[in-house]
Amino acid sequence: MIKKMQQPGRFVPGILLVGVFLLGTMSIGARELPESTAVPFERGDIFVAATVMDDLNDDHAGTGRILQYDANLQLKGTLWVEGTRHKIGGLAFDSEGVLWGFAQLTPAILQFTPEAKQLPVRKWSDRSFSSVTFAPDGSLYFGEHLAGTSTSAGPNLSTTFRLLPGRDVVGDGWIFHYSRDGKELGHFETDYHPVPPFLAITSTVLSDEGKRMIYVSENGNRIMQYDLVNDKQLPDLAVLGPDSGVPMLLVMTALADGRLLISTNLGFIVMDPDSGEILDNRALGGMGWAALAPAVDTENIIVGNFFSGEIVKYDLVKSEIVARANIGQKNSLSGVVQFPGL
Repeated sequence: MIKKMQQPGRFVPGILLVGVFLLGTMSIGARELPESTAVPFERGDIFVAATVMDDLNDDHAGTGRILQYDANLQLKGTLWVEGTRHKIGGLAFDSEGVLWGFAQLTPAILQFTPEAKQLPVRKWSDRSFSSVTFAPDGSLYFGEHLAGTSTSAGPNLSTTFRLLPGRDVVGDGWIFHYSRDGKELGHFETDYHPVPPFLAITSTVLSDEGKRMIYVSENGNRIMQYDLVNDKQLPDLAVLGPDSGVPMLLVMTALADGRLLISTNLGFIVMDPDSGEILDNRALGGMGWAALAPAVDTENIIVGNFFSGEIVKYDLVKSEIVARANIGQKNSLSGVVQFPGL
């Protein structure tokens, strides 16, 4: 049953670690940060979530950092992030040029103005939001990153999850609808694909003029969809089996024409948002390709490698990498986005 307050207009062992590493930790502590050197955003600037993994007591904690590159991946500056000790991801720009980011297990929602200034961190929810989708009416949809009762990321990881206040779960795995000023408008009790069992709504794309939400659970093989107007789960858009050539689904976004762009650990696929047909499947070499975003032009995309820290600009027409850089930090890169301008 969907409860809301307002009507809105193959698992591969070892590869699982990509998604687990993207989670981060709950630790947070006050420390004096270096001075940010980021400059006012210019059209084409590329932003990369590049947390410094400097916590010796927790293998997923670190100092919040977002790197600013120009359109050719030449470093321009650094945003040192206040208010979190958790790995940052889920980068996105809204229509006003504000950069959004998420420390999903702190939990914290981060915002930065086009003048490269961080806005005060305000409390939206106790839930582990990790992505935002901007509705045509200006409202916001947040995907809940966690679900279930497990507070552990796994036997070989020190990361732990916080239970929701007064409950014995880390989350419900739902989609939440908020106003721009932080008021919860409702929520949708969405299905999710628990691989591993605590990952829920990790990437979302709004389609059909704000009526249908397409989403994935990191590490799974289902592209799910939900009817926001009629309050119901829709049949999966696609379920990618062993013969699909896709080992897993990690991060999903949309190209300018509405086609879905999804990272697969080995590279990325392009999918039709209506039929679920895979239109393209490309490998980038090696494993760890997770973060990705469309470029401001229609010929390129930006892709980041979690394991190596490499960030590349890939030309879809020429089928080649045309620029590259490295954040100098392994097991950290968890989000990329390019500034579209104002």
